[in-house]
Amino acid sequence: MGEFQPYAVYDQDSDAIYVMLSDADVERSTSIDDFRIIDYSASGKVVGVEFLGVGGGVDLSDIPYRNTVERLINELNLGIKIFA
Repeated sequence: MGEFQPYAVYDQDSDAIYVMLSDADVERSTSIDDFRIIDYSASGKVVGVEFLGVGGGVDLSDIPYRNTVERLINELNLGIKIFA
């Protein structure tokens, strides 16, 4: 089995992007605001980040692994505006 590769997926129906950074199980989630949620494993490792309402853009301020998250969102080729 190969090493986990981070990825992002877009859900058109909910206008949301989920960036999967780890294949660990999610133990808890923390909302940064109404549009950004970070999922953590039991050990405190960031598992993923969910962005809601991405049609208006994505705010990456205070997001862990910002560069990786930005790269993965851009790889979706959706033309989503990135803030911060």
